[in-house]
Amino acid sequence: MYNTYIMKAHHSLARTQVYLTQAQQARLTLACRGSAASKSELIRRAIDQFLDQAVPTDPSEKAQRLQRIAGIWAQRDEMTDPASYVRQLRAPRF
Repeated sequence: MYNTYIMKAHHSLARTQVYLTQAQQARLTLACRGSAASKSELIRRAIDQFLDQAVPTDPSEKAQRLQRIAGIWAQRDEMTDPASYVRQLRAPRF
């Protein structure tokens, strides 16, 4: 019966498994009750929203973003010797 529902409702769904914390599970259950949507539907919506906001992975766009940030630390005094700066940052851990 469940498979029939899935096949009629959405022709191109792929099954996946996600582990949630107990807190996430509880919040998702409450959200389902308040929205009259299934957990799966709310998860799909959340994934769509996340992916819509995600940074594009087009190589040319990545290169353009890197070009825009190149040199942003050039005027910082500690960048005259970057290796020393990195050693100083790492010192408390070693």
